[in-house]
Amino acid sequence: MYQYRCPGDWYGTYKGLRNIYTQDKLMDTQAIELAKNDLKRRMGYKECSINLLVKYKLSIESVKTYPDITKIPFSEPAKPKRLSLD
Repeated sequence: MYQYRCPGDWYGTYKGLRNIYTQDKLMDTQAIELAKNDLKRRMGYKECSINLLVKYKLSIESVKTYPDITKIPFSEPAKPKRLSLD
């Protein structure tokens, strides 16, 4: 997660928080460059100052599965069935 501050084209500044996701382990300088490229590509901002806020490793683990999970369709048939009143 990083905080950015970018000068506006005509006046003021644009600032906010964003996340970048990567599979790689990055050094801080690499993370800053990745953040700058993210801002250029996604929002068109250039010449921004970046403050790194937190690096984290995210993983999701299933803790408990409830019976109603079986009500969720995980796939759909190739040809949908037509409903009839027969």
